[in-house]
Amino acid sequence: MAQNGHNRTTGWQEVNPGRQEVNPGHIVSVQDFSSDTLRNIIAHLKASSSFEHLVYREAELDAIWTITGFFLANEPASSTRDEVNRIHAGAQKAHDLVAERRPGAAATVLEAFL
Repeated sequence: MAQNGHNRTTGWQEVNPGRQEVNPGHIVSVQDFSSDTLRNIIAHLKASSSFEHLVYREAELDAIWTITGFFLANEPASSTRDEVNRIHAGAQKAHDLVAERRPGAAATVLEAFL
């Protein structure tokens, strides 16, 4: 992973980009907090309806929160750090919305970072 967490290697592993089909029963591989990763999670949030799906989405959001937390702990003050801090807080808010069974609202929170 690049130091800033944006290595652009996480693609649409569970998504067909041509048709935007997702399988919410698959867990999104979260290795960074890049736009591609956030888009993948957003697509899965929008397709999630069962309890099992929501558990997967919470785990993915936990991973975003953890990765951004590591970044914040190791990065000096900068505009990038400020943006990552917003993503960190947004991941927590989105997680809480998923826990309330509101995956669409959680997707909206993450879309603000694209």
